[in-house]
Amino acid sequence: MLSLTFIIVFIFCFAIAIASILIGHGFILTYNTEFHRNYFYYLVTFFGFAFYALWGQILMRVLLSSLDTGNAEIEMIANFLPILGVPFLLISWIMLLKMGYSLIELPVKNRLLKIHFIIFIVIIPIAWGLYALLDKANWQIGLQVAYSQIGLVMFLELLYILLFAGIVIRFSKKQNNANQKIVIRFTLLMVLGLLLRVAVVPFYFASPWILAPLILIYFLSNLIPLLYLKLNSDFAFRPIHAENPIAEKKALIYEKYQITKREREIVEQICQGKTNQQIADELFISLQTVKDHTHRIYTKIGINGRMKLVQLVNA
Repeated sequence: MLSLTFIIVFIFCFAIAIASILIGHGFILTYNTEFHRNYFYYLVTFFGFAFYALWGQILMRVLLSSLDTGNAEIEMIANFLPILGVPFLLISWIMLLKMGYSLIELPVKNRLLKIHFIIFIVIIPIAWGLYALLDKANWQIGLQVAYSQIGLVMFLELLYILLFAGIVIRFSKKQNNANQKIVIRFTLLMVLGLLLRVAVVPFYFASPWILAPLILIYFLSNLIPLLYLKLNSDFAFRPIHAENPIAEKKALIYEKYQITKREREIVEQICQGKTNQQIADELFISLQTVKDHTHRIYTKIGINGRMKLVQLVNA
C-alpha cells in the first residue's frame, strides 16, 4: 500500500512538473519577454533539482535496499546524491535574480551574477561533496549530513528569494507601473511558495506516510505563483506582435490555409499585439470563442503559438 502511495505521488509530481514547464514555455510563445524566458528556465531547473534531491534519494534507497546494501552505505550514497542536482539548484537561483531585474525592466548587473556564479559553482559543491564523502564519522549518523544539506539549501534559497523580492518591490514602487499590484502579488506568492517548502522540511524524515504528501506540497509550492501569473499575464504584459507585417504574406497565408473571414479578423488583432480578452471585446465575442478560433488557426497553419504566426507575417 505504501509503495502504491509513492507511485501515485510520483505521477502527480511528474504531471505538475510537466504542466508547469509547458505553461512556462507557453509564456515564451505568447509574450517572448526576458522575464518569461528567465521564469521558464527557473521552472526547469527547480523541478530538475527537486527530482534529483527528493525522488532520486527515495529511488536510490529502494534500489540499494533491494541489493542488501548496508545501512551506512545507503545513507552515504543517498545523502551524496543531491550534489548531482546542485547545478540545477544554482542556475535556478541565478535565474531568480534575473527574473527580479527583468520583471521591473532594469538591466541585470552582470558583475553581481558572475560573483554568485563563481562562488556557488566552485566553492559550495566542493565543500558539500567533501563534507558528505570525507567526514566518515558521520556515515553512521547520516541524518546529520542530510539535515546539514537541507539546512544549507533552505538558507540559500531564502536568501535568494528575499533578494528577488527586495529587487522587485523596491523598484516597482519607484516605477509606479500599471501592473505594479500584479507584480508584487506574484512576488509575494513566490515567497509563500518558499515558506511552504521550508515548512515541510522538519517532517522530511518522519513516517513514510507523511513524507509522500510533503513531497507533493514541495512540487505544488511553485505552481501557485505560476497559475496566478497565467491568469494575469495579459494584464501585466503585452503579447508578442508583428512590428512590420507584410500584407502579401498574410494574404498568402489566408489563401493557402483557407482562413475564414472571422479567423482573419483574429489574425489581424493578434498581429497588433492584442490579448485574447481585448480581441473578444473588440469583436464582441466571448473569450472562449477567441480561444477556439486561435486554436483552429494554429492547427490549420501547423504552428504552436503567436510567436510563429508573427514570424510568418513579419518582414
